[in-house]
Amino acid sequence: MCYRISNTATKETIEKAFNASFEFPKLHKESPVIDGLVESSVSVIKISENDKISLAIWGILPETYQDDWQYFQNVQNTLNLSFETINENEKYRNALANRRCLVIVTGFFTYYLHDGDLYPYYVHQKSHTPFAIAGIFNQLDDGFITCSLIVSKANPFIKKINNSDNLMPVVLDENNQDLWLDVHTKNDIITEIINTESRLDFKAYPIAKEFHKLRVNFNSVLEPVNYNSIPKAK
Repeated sequence: MCYRISNTATKETIEKAFNASFEFPKLHKESPVIDGLVESSVSVIKISENDKISLAIWGILPETYQDDWQYFQNVQNTLNLSFETINENEKYRNALANRRCLVIVTGFFTYYLHDGDLYPYYVHQKSHTPFAIAGIFNQLDDGFITCSLIVSKANPFIKKINNSDNLMPVVLDENNQDLWLDVHTKNDIITEIINTESRLDFKAYPIAKEFHKLRVNFNSVLEPVNYNSIPKAK
């Protein structure tokens, strides 16, 4: 599962890449590591609002929920939702049909298990440009937006460096981004998008294995580290 993502892009880079403007530009912060296990905000573009970038709390909450975010996540972690989980829950199905969003990132992290140790890999575009992960969102009664990433089976590239859960975020190519945000997109097309492998050109490499044990948010954490016993950087 994907519990940490990265967004090191500047406000200007994101706005240019997605042809949209931040709703609250002064709130954007470049973050080498966005840790979903503590309450964190991510940049999103909501359905039918293609020209506006909003901030959402990572980890979807029920629309009428009024209690603490952390308490809900401790009971039911919603940082990631698989298509199967969404289909089993009427509220999530409704969000997929009516409240889709793009979650803007510059990278995500995956893990390789070897001899009892977890080795994290950082995955990003070779161009180092931001890209979009498929998401769903709810808007709470107090106006706050909460969202989840959608995950699917890992593609062959990710499978080489992830033997722990065989999952990865659903990455959207540009043409599928438009369909994802189109209120008229039908359910069968949504399903097809989720099951379509992205054609974006990705690179991945291992980083310090202490990454998953620490609360870190500095650029050096993204630097590559060489290990002899695990798959090499791609």
